Amino acid sequence: MGAFVIKIPERFNVDMADLAKGVEEFVKLRLTRDLMLERLDELLKDSELTEEACIELGRMIKNGRFERLKQLGLV
Repeated sequence: MGAFVIKIPERFNVDMADLAKGVEEFVKLRLTRDLMLERLDELLKDSELTEEACIELGRMIKNGRFERLKQLGLV
């Protein structure tokens, strides 16, 4: 397992236990994100959709959802 050192000036009053938990959580989230992106890349490697098509589909979904929320009186 890798290790790294964080140097904090003494003028800052930092609880090292809280800092360690925060750093650990950040690293876990980052690794989870990277793993998820790798899996998505693998799943979508044969997709014929372009980036532009995906963006347009996303816009259409957002607009449709907005209209539905308006109909329900939530917006």
